Amino acid sequence: MSIRQGAKSLLPPIALDAIRWLGASRALRQYLRGGEVPWSPGYAIYKRQLITQALADETLLQRFRHGEPLPPGYGIGVDERCIEYPWLLAHLHDGPEVLLDAGSTLNYDFILDHSVFQRKVIDILTLAPEANCFWQKRISYLFHDLRDIPIRDAYYDTIACLSTLEHVGCDNTAYTHRGTHREQNPEDFVLAMQELRRVLKPRGTLLLTVPFGVYCHFGMFQQFDRKLLSRAVEAFGKASELTETFYRYTAEGWNVANAEDCAECEYVEWINRPRNQWPSPLPVEPDRAAGSRAVACVRMVKV
Repeated sequence: MSIRQGAKSLLPPIALDAIRWLGASRALRQYLRGGEVPWSPGYAIYKRQLITQALADETLLQRFRHGEPLPPGYGIGVDERCIEYPWLLAHLHDGPEVLLDAGSTLNYDFILDHSVFQRKVIDILTLAPEANCFWQKRISYLFHDLRDIPIRDAYYDTIACLSTLEHVGCDNTAYTHRGTHREQNPEDFVLAMQELRRVLKPRGTLLLTVPFGVYCHFGMFQQFDRKLLSRAVEAFGKASELTETFYRYTAEGWNVANAEDCAECEYVEWINRPRNQWPSPLPVEPDRAAGSRAVACVRMVKV
């Protein structure tokens, strides 16, 4: 145990909470004073606060639930997570069920602490262990591959697969630090879609998001275009319900759009590089984009 860890172990929880709050407040002030540059110090705190507020705003969730326009200026300078989390929450059943997080996008305390997750049995499937681990919240972890899910047929009521499908079959060594995950099999998202269908119960729901726009393979992931998204939907197979909702980022923030509006959207290229290869100082896009400039949100109900 380090000196720092030992000191922390001697402090009461209320003191630790105060230290964390002061650190977060300092980082947030730095971010705001620094011009609100995406991914600069304090950005993660700012994004977390925005998402937390969004998930608590029932009026906003209703907009996501019905595909209605978002408030002016929503999510300026913030990446697509500010769309994906409230969209997911707006479409989850508010009751007990068995849920698979296919890709570990929900593996954060401020997400899992939301009341909608308290009555659910949650499995998180990802390739390798992460720093966040919430076994004390009765979260189960599966370290495996979406192309070969180690679960019996028709097990899950709902599957959430947020910004994960685009990584299947690509170079995932940045996440696992294992050379075996340095792949160039971008067609394998089809296999993953078939597996997601297999483990989903009849009348179960798949909630899927992917970055959308101009097709590009970045090595670590690929941005989907209309052709790839259609292939993913076809790979899932027959659905009793299918809804596609598109959100586009501009200098005015995020808002609902259609596939045609998003077809020419480009991902911010440098963000795809490993963190130690990011430019310094961080560049600021003219529209202050922080990642994807469009995201496709697809809801499918298995027959």
